[in-house]
Amino acid sequence: MGKGIIDLWLANERPAVDGVFRADGSAWAVDVDGPELSWFDIGEPLDLDELLMEDRERLTRADVHPQGLAQLPDGAGYVCCGDGSLGSEGFFARLDQYKGLVWLVSLLNSNPFEQADVHGSLATFTNNLGNSLTIDLTNPYFT
Repeated sequence: MGKGIIDLWLANERPAVDGVFRADGSAWAVDVDGPELSWFDIGEPLDLDELLMEDRERLTRADVHPQGLAQLPDGAGYVCCGDGSLGSEGFFARLDQYKGLVWLVSLLNSNPFEQADVHGSLATFTNNLGNSLTIDLTNPYFT
């Protein structure tokens, strides 16, 4: 078994794959319309170990943007966002109260995410073009 998503996160890395990756090892493909961020869909399950065995170089950086960290209102943790090794990619993630990874969404063509905001159960992540995605943190993929 290779590096799991938690090990990657601790090394400031993430999969260079469009997907949502949970700390429990589950993962799903995601699709977005690029930096416009006008829609976001979750697709079929992914196997992170298999993806990385096929191509060990299928990794990119996970650099949190300075305005990309927001505390959840109930004190249960944080959300964060940022960019990676290439100019076209971004990510957003949920962290627990100790800033350990709960889940991460990696997007290769979203542009860097520069701001995270939380209002109730909704987390909004805004890219460098001013476009944003809003995630419901009560959705089972994002709890």
